[in-house]
Amino acid sequence: MKITDECISCSACIDECPQSAIYNAGMEAEYNGSMISPESEEHPWIVQGLCDDCKTCTEVCPVDCIVTA
Repeated sequence: MKITDECISCSACIDECPQSAIYNAGMEAEYNGSMISPESEEHPWIVQGLCDDCKTCTEVCPVDCIVTA
């Protein structure tokens, strides 16, 4: 899953993600013992290795900006 630039940064996806795979804009993430630089400084982003494609995020997104990567 990937969050596109149409995101309005409402954080609904962050709150709903059961895998805690979505991080706020500019936040680093830890994955497999390493820190990952943020993919976006503008909107939330998804750590691909943590995402299990459950699509819970797409169900709560008010602007349909989360797409299959």
